[in-house]
Amino acid sequence: MVQVILRIVTHPDSAKEMIHTLRSLMLPLQAAAGFIACRLYVDTECPEELCYVEEWQTSGQLDQQIRSSHYTRLLALMEEAAEPPSLRLNWVTDSKGLEYLETVRRVDR
Repeated sequence: MVQVILRIVTHPDSAKEMIHTLRSLMLPLQAAAGFIACRLYVDTECPEELCYVEEWQTSGQLDQQIRSSHYTRLLALMEEAAEPPSLRLNWVTDSKGLEYLETVRRVDR
């Protein structure tokens, strides 16, 4: 799985518009090959700070999206940020759930 994490700080007067635009980018992704999920988070203490997250099954499927008009629009939004945005791509090779915590806690007893 590949995660795309974009942290962006908007200008105070354009936060609602930025949120609306990011949401409009999210819906069409659901039909894309390899799409897992897309989320948008707003910092509760600073509503100008946004975190946009996409998850893809493979890097090849993400690469297709990066070449698409979707990413052209996303890059344009990044240029409108109040501060330089942070874009991070994470290749996730393993994940564990609650059972991991249970196992670790059992060993320590």
